[in-house]
Amino acid sequence: MVLINPLEHLKTIASCCLFLIATSSVATAQQQAPQRSTERYGNWAAHCTVNEPLSCYIVHNVTLGENPTPVLNLAVGRPDNNTAGITTLILTLPLGIRLPEGFSLEVGPQLKRQYPFIRCLRTGCQSEIQIDNELLNSFKSQNEGRVVFFDAVKKKIAIPFSLKGFTKAFGRVTNP
Repeated sequence: MVLINPLEHLKTIASCCLFLIATSSVATAQQQAPQRSTERYGNWAAHCTVNEPLSCYIVHNVTLGENPTPVLNLAVGRPDNNTAGITTLILTLPLGIRLPEGFSLEVGPQLKRQYPFIRCLRTGCQSEIQIDNELLNSFKSQNEGRVVFFDAVKKKIAIPFSLKGFTKAFGRVTNP
């Protein structure tokens, strides 16, 4: 005589239900994630949604030598909840930098501004900068800028970044 244990059937049914729930939530997440296209403009890349609502942000990653890990990341875009058309630059530097002094953003001979860091995440320390006309015009008219900051032992470090392709890439932010 074979004895059937109802608990074993319950375990099997529960396992099947959990599997179905897990796979359906993955499928739903994949359906809801916006599809993006990427276009290169010089040293800048535009990442744009291909479905409505259309939006783009542009990115420039600065690396040193053969190391693929960025030492500076510049991302420019307009937040989704932004109704005023304000464009924001999110600048990210690696962890291990000195925070109290902030950093300076220098573009061309005229523009030199000091900014604070607002947060540090696993990916690095960040600042959010609203791009005004003076900063935008400097980015468009110059070939290079630099970010100057201090490391943990107060050594001054300057990282140059390219503005090659910025103007065309920025056109994607304002007109996706």
